[in-house]
Amino acid sequence: MVISSSRWRESWRVFAYSAAAALAFIALERLEFALFDFAGPARLLALTSNKADDDRLAAEAKDVAARSRAAAAMLPSGHRLSAFRLGYEVGWASVFAGSYAMSAPNIQARAAEIADAHLAIARAQAGAIGLDAAGVVALTSRTPTDYARLQDRFEADESGLAGRVEARLTPLHRELFLLGVSVGSNAAMVEGSRGQLSSPQVASIHRHATLAGVAPAAWQPLVVDHGRAAPAAVLDQHRLAVAGVMAAIVAGEAEASASAPR
Repeated sequence: MVISSSRWRESWRVFAYSAAAALAFIALERLEFALFDFAGPARLLALTSNKADDDRLAAEAKDVAARSRAAAAMLPSGHRLSAFRLGYEVGWASVFAGSYAMSAPNIQARAAEIADAHLAIARAQAGAIGLDAAGVVALTSRTPTDYARLQDRFEADESGLAGRVEARLTPLHRELFLLGVSVGSNAAMVEGSRGQLSSPQVASIHRHATLAGVAPAAWQPLVVDHGRAAPAAVLDQHRLAVAGVMAAIVAGEAEASASAPR
């Protein structure tokens, strides 16, 4: 198996690569993809959402906004996007490195190089928001269970990074970080397979985007059902969706800054 990488440009540079799904987790991944093909992300969102849950989430979002407003108004512009990008790169690196955890040593080493390139971007984002870059690490997967539970481990803040983002910034920035993790986790899969595979964390993206104040029109393209679209089209649509949610985060910060008391 050969892993290759190349750069692609959207709102920032990330490494792209061509790789097959990890042999150790192929059965698990095939099951996931079969389920998503049967009921795509958009349909799963509709099936798992109801008015009572949506109302509770909306109330929680208002609380996050209220608890964040005063501190957020004192922060320099760009911190919201940096929090998202920090999560994106850490999620990307964790999924990619974890998917090769049971591969041959030379494959693991090459995977680690690519994951480290994403962690370098994450550490730069951490520095931009005043966090110690040394604490920015990928979650390690040593077993298939570790890998399958990556999202749960991020939600539980296994590394403590989400808590540090919140302590340094605001609860809203924590949600942006966790949104980034969810988006970056799927991006590693989409980019790595060149659009052949996609398994977005639908519930997590829905929750964290809502709590971060990102409008549905901005985040829902991240969880669409691509159906039988050509891989190249899936890849392009995914990249546009990521760029779109980043643009929405920037616009939201500008709007909040403009409306803040002077």
